[in-house]
Amino acid sequence: MISAEYKEMYDVFMDHYKNVHIDPWHEISENELRSLYDTIISGQEIVDDYSFSYLMNFIIKRLSGVLDAHTQYGDSCKLPINFRMFDDEIIVNYPNDLRGAVLRSINGIDLSRIIEELDDVITYGTDGKKKYEIEKALFDEKKLFAIPLLRGFNALVMNFETKDNGLVTKKFEKQGQYSEQEMFDQSEYLYGDPGTYRIEGDNLIIIHSSVQNRFKEKIESTVRKLGDLDLSGISKIIVDIRGNTGGNSANNRSLMAFLKNNDKKIICLTDYRVFSGGRYALLDLIELGATTIGTEISTPLNCFGNSNWVESRGHWFSSSSSFLAPNYGWGASSKEEYAASITDKLITPVFFRPDILIEQSREDYLEGIDTVLEYAKKI
Repeated sequence: MISAEYKEMYDVFMDHYKNVHIDPWHEISENELRSLYDTIISGQEIVDDYSFSYLMNFIIKRLSGVLDAHTQYGDSCKLPINFRMFDDEIIVNYPNDLRGAVLRSINGIDLSRIIEELDDVITYGTDGKKKYEIEKALFDEKKLFAIPLLRGFNALVMNFETKDNGLVTKKFEKQGQYSEQEMFDQSEYLYGDPGTYRIEGDNLIIIHSSVQNRFKEKIESTVRKLGDLDLSGISKIIVDIRGNTGGNSANNRSLMAFLKNNDKKIICLTDYRVFSGGRYALLDLIELGATTIGTEISTPLNCFGNSNWVESRGHWFSSSSSFLAPNYGWGASSKEEYAASITDKLITPVFFRPDILIEQSREDYLEGIDTVLEYAKKI
């Protein structure tokens, strides 16, 4: 059963999706989706934000497949904790007094079972994106209380094993209120310090970890400063795009123009969080001859994109409104253009693999060592 309020919101999303998406049924037919929806609402009560979150994210995953991570339900509520994933272990990144501890269970339920149910409601096209979405879901109370295993609880009791093999428990009440001191800096966690640079030895290191419009002036100001530098003692330029989940790809242009006018060796650092507009930075750097070092990214090089948002009752939903294949020099922004030009080749996922595959090890992470950057500085 679904309440009238949530049925209305679901219908707003579906109408928006069908009108905006240039190929809405690329992964599942409308009849199959309707049958799936009927099965869910007949077996579950969709009567609060948590059960509705499960419905929306479950449906969107089936609509999206591998090629569409821009169609989203934008509801989340962060807890004052976050994580890094190494292989199958979830390590605390924040708060600092618990950093390095391993999350073992939630409400006595083994973490592997929690992750298995989260996998039903997170959308990803690469293993890297899956890793990133699991990390985020584990400190998002909306996603955690939404899954069937945890929906009946009024609190999340997380059990940790510390670095010295001790046991620690943290409890988070449903709809808990947290002070600014308890919460982490979301911007710093997501983006680091974009639009900055430093010189280490003969390496110029440029941090290009976001192309969100709020960083536009900072990026352009930094590029102007770079243009005034004496680079005679620099042998290579390391452009660190790790964490660049996108924004406005036009904010890549000034940096790429600066790099194009230099004769230095270029190295590009990548990771599992690079997405959307960050992918354009990667492709621009490859075209400039950069050596790529790091891991795969969060998206196939060709995919649906350009999030188009709609609001209903204070809830936000997005639908992809284009298909972008910059690796083929092609894109479509209308249903007509897409239908006239799409081919099997263009819509077959193309996955990025770095020239040198290397990622931060768990041991280096705990010691505060940047494995990838240290490797890049020495080659």
